[in-house]
Amino acid sequence: MMPLDGIRVLDFTHAIAGPTATQMLAQLGAQIIKVEPPGKGDDFRHYTEHAGLPGMSIPFAAVNAGKRSLTLDLKAPEGLAIARDLAQKADVLVENFRPGVMDRLGLGFESLRSCHASLIYLSLSGFGQDGPLKDRGAYDHIAQATSGMAMMNATPEGPLKIGIPVVDSFTGYLGVIGVLAALRRRELTGQGERLDVAMIDAALKIMGSAASVWSYTGQAPKGTGNRGFRLVATAEYYACRTGWIALGANHQHQIAALFAALGHPHLIADERFATHAARVTHYADLKGWLTAQMLLHDAEALDATLAAAGVPAARIGEIGDILSHPHIARRGLLHQASLPGQERPLDILGPGLGPDFPGDSRPLAVPTLGQDSDAILTELGMDEAAIAALRAAGVI
Repeated sequence: MMPLDGIRVLDFTHAIAGPTATQMLAQLGAQIIKVEPPGKGDDFRHYTEHAGLPGMSIPFAAVNAGKRSLTLDLKAPEGLAIARDLAQKADVLVENFRPGVMDRLGLGFESLRSCHASLIYLSLSGFGQDGPLKDRGAYDHIAQATSGMAMMNATPEGPLKIGIPVVDSFTGYLGVIGVLAALRRRELTGQGERLDVAMIDAALKIMGSAASVWSYTGQAPKGTGNRGFRLVATAEYYACRTGWIALGANHQHQIAALFAALGHPHLIADERFATHAARVTHYADLKGWLTAQMLLHDAEALDATLAAAGVPAARIGEIGDILSHPHIARRGLLHQASLPGQERPLDILGPGLGPDFPGDSRPLAVPTLGQDSDAILTELGMDEAAIAALRAAGVI
């Protein structure tokens, strides 16, 4: 049994943040109906890397496997009526349009709550449902810029965004936390509620320690490149003779072990490097010494040496290196989803809750646009003639 067995989710999301939330709900056992506009569907279907079929990009597939797809023109009265009917039968509705769009469509929270008091309504947006910035559009790199994250990631050449849509993804997961909390509260009270999750809030949640530093001191933490938070040269990235290594020696015993593993145990007694304060003061000296030392080693061999010595460190690799590692297989993180028209399945990431978390026994598949429209409308009580008429009118 999955935790969300029997929970029905109506999904009006697109791009990354919203589909990430509903994908996680699906991986916890919920039934997801993804509503998409006829003809084109979710814009993310037409992204960059494709899985062999039009409207089936790999990034789309990665966050939409396990859902059912219904095409519906929400601007048509018939389409709106179907959407409202589906909402009445849903436990959770998730949307990530700009604030006000769902209200204008007649699918806003207040409108639906009047006849479905137990509905949990999750809205995901760039800046939230109210406030001076609410009408601004937002993408991941915009949220990184506005939140200060890009400046904290700065190098001497200027601000840098993180190379993956970290804010989009975390916004989705924050939304899932809200849904789970709301489902629990509904068990106690019988009442649904509106959840307002913003990318800007999610970005600042990620940066919680930096927010508190600024609030207390008035000073914004500055970008430190590849240096660790303790600002010592023993926790940084270094080029090796072949490859790169990440060092993470922050504490006294770790730094002593690092010096010993490199064949220079006496350095822990050097007054420049003997204490944390001294190592910060003499950062340039220690950085120069480590830079030269790392170039004497191959990253893979050094990784093994430092691991054996108890020094936090890792060879800096690419994503394929870790995904193909036996450790990830043991963790059970990779799941397979079938792709329409393709014999080869697609690896997608599971819920990430450990190898003992019960897996979903339902076969995962990435839906083609509108593939479940007829079945969903039949479940609503429509006959073939009514469905054919909707299709002829372009409603589905």
